[in-house]
Amino acid sequence: MSRDSYDEQLDRLTGVLAVMSRDASAAIRRASTALLEVDRGAAETVLAEDAVLDARRAEVEAMIPEVLVRHQPVASDLRLVVCALRIAGALERMGDLAVHVAKVALRRHPVGVVPEPAMPVMTALAEAAARVADKSAVVLATRDRLDAMQLGLDDDEVDAAQERLLSLLVSGWPYGVESAIDLALLGRYYERYADHAVNVSRQVVYLVTGTIRL
Repeated sequence: MSRDSYDEQLDRLTGVLAVMSRDASAAIRRASTALLEVDRGAAETVLAEDAVLDARRAEVEAMIPEVLVRHQPVASDLRLVVCALRIAGALERMGDLAVHVAKVALRRHPVGVVPEPAMPVMTALAEAAARVADKSAVVLATRDRLDAMQLGLDDDEVDAAQERLLSLLVSGWPYGVESAIDLALLGRYYERYADHAVNVSRQVVYLVTGTIRL
């Protein structure tokens, strides 16, 4: 394999990851729309498009053996190959978590899942998770180490919003156990989604520096 064709394969690999990151970010935004605006169509779109993320992860996994077998990667290229597998896995799991949010919205439709007292904190949680995902997508494209390290601080906003939600649920929640369970699960889904987005940035740090410090 010529160096040009090899570089083209690596470019294609990073291109697929970039598309996956945008898809994962779009998925959580649509899922949040489904949840907060009781939008069945948005929820169904999240479920339908999850197969695309799954297919792109499979595409990444199929490309890796060819890169390894047909060319001897140098250290930085080998890190890209290793990170690509980890990043694709994290992005695919982000899509799955967006699906979980959408399924909760669908299960209760046409009734809204989020009672009015919880709407501000749930909105803050959804927006914070989406911001982390958006920034993670930018970091993946730019490979900016400082921006990648900043993601840990952004993730703190998600954790803080989840804590506020849990505090609300344990302080005399008047909407019943089922509602409390739904909201606690949603909080966990958003928190895990943001964790995977931060993991993408950790892999970018490793790709650029050879170490993970985030």
